[in-house]
Amino acid sequence: MSTDPTQKLRVLVVDDEPDPRQFIIRVLKSAGCEVRAAADGEQALIEAIDFQAEVVFLDVGIPLQYGWLVCAKLKLVAPSPIVVLMTGLDCDDLSSFSEFVKADDVLRKPFSAEDVLRFVPSVPV
Repeated sequence: MSTDPTQKLRVLVVDDEPDPRQFIIRVLKSAGCEVRAAADGEQALIEAIDFQAEVVFLDVGIPLQYGWLVCAKLKLVAPSPIVVLMTGLDCDDLSSFSEFVKADDVLRKPFSAEDVLRFVPSVPV
């Protein structure tokens, strides 16, 4: 992550559902982040690399390439972004899957603004 305090944190939000995607974008922009969005796995990979995202909020159920696969691919990039998987699924194997693809954390839906902001350094929650 950038050590320059004047540079905004670059965050990519990936969700095919517009409501949670727009909610996270509003929260992050209000916290001073530079935000881009994607609605599918292929777009997510392109945006993450072009934008040099430092944090990626990534829904696991996106089209074209599932979030699990996108996460694993992003973790091969150096430097890799912090990846927060998002899901509404109630799955016993969720932590095993997230560890396997090297996700940094999991954010369960529904979530609050405070839940989102805990992944943004230097923003008091």
